[in-house]
Amino acid sequence: MRRALAALVGLVYAFTGETHAQTVDKIPEPYEMARTLQVLQAQITEGNGPAVGAQRALLAEMEKRFLAAAPATWQDVRNGRAAVIYTLSGGNPVVMRHLASLDPRPQIDEDLALGALAYIEGRHKEAREHLMKLNARALPPSLGGQIALVQAGLIAQDDLKRAIALLDDARLLMPGTLVDEAALRREVFMVAQAGDIERFEYLSGHYLRRFNNSVYAPDFRQRFATALTRLNLAETSGHFQRLRALLDASDTDNRRATFLHVARSATIHGKIETARLAAAQAESLSMLGSSDGVRARLYGAAAGIVTEDFLRHSDDLNVTNRRQLTEADNALLDAAQSTAAAIRYWPSIEGERQDIPALRADKARADWATDLMQRADADLKIAQKLLQEAPTK
Repeated sequence: MRRALAALVGLVYAFTGETHAQTVDKIPEPYEMARTLQVLQAQITEGNGPAVGAQRALLAEMEKRFLAAAPATWQDVRNGRAAVIYTLSGGNPVVMRHLASLDPRPQIDEDLALGALAYIEGRHKEAREHLMKLNARALPPSLGGQIALVQAGLIAQDDLKRAIALLDDARLLMPGTLVDEAALRREVFMVAQAGDIERFEYLSGHYLRRFNNSVYAPDFRQRFATALTRLNLAETSGHFQRLRALLDASDTDNRRATFLHVARSATIHGKIETARLAAAQAESLSMLGSSDGVRARLYGAAAGIVTEDFLRHSDDLNVTNRRQLTEADNALLDAAQSTAAAIRYWPSIEGERQDIPALRADKARADWATDLMQRADADLKIAQKLLQEAPTK
């Protein structure tokens, strides 16, 4: 805890320009602590991992100080709003319950206080009754953006169009903050759900350019790959080139990670061409012998076993180094090898498995067919002819 707080103090000094001598004897007001919290959250959007732990430490410190603050502290409306910001940032709901018991009552809008408390406690119907009355644009931006973000989540299932508009408000009110990052990340998938392909591509590129290093970017890339696959946006070479252009703004590591997510998702969903193209891109961005390279070859081979190049991809599956794969990818390898075995072998009459020679690119040749297969084909043609010539009543 002390290490996290020390890191936090350093961040605060860096952003405010204050010195230790200026702040050592000063007890910060709740609104000042809320401002510090939002500065710290902005660091999370830039990929500062220690800031996540420092945020938890600061929330714990805010809880302690908010509960110990004199009732008069909460007569300042800025401090009342700070309590709402703290609550909606994942703070302990006991703070808001404590404030509701004070006399005189804190200077907090009742709908704000009750709505924030209901939301953080998972009572979303009650949260809607209070928070949806509010106009986020009429609030101070540092609070309004957070309210708009919460409002969007509360109505997304019932009114997708309005939810998207509220996310736009959240981004406009608090640019460059964690609220901005979260709103953009959620809006990408809402517009995909609404079927707005052009806006999906635009907002995805916007996120990858601005928040590529966010602590939450790996989750975004995974969900982006799934959405991309379901929307069939990369199933043709033309669309895939648009995907490549979309990722050009990212560095090599992030491009490789995104292509790996796309290749895996496409393989699982049976989007063969997307899987092969994305796997090839991921492999070209991977170091020789690396785990990412092994994963890329796995996805490409798993997709390739249903193509005419079956034998090469089947061999690739058989030489895959399982020790470099996760448990989930080992399960995918098992499924791919099982599918390859079903394609490679044909059951005989006795139930034994006989290896069928390789299918050649020249489809005109049928030298892979066994005598039994040829006789069966001839018998089927005779039966079909007899059925066609049979009289009908």
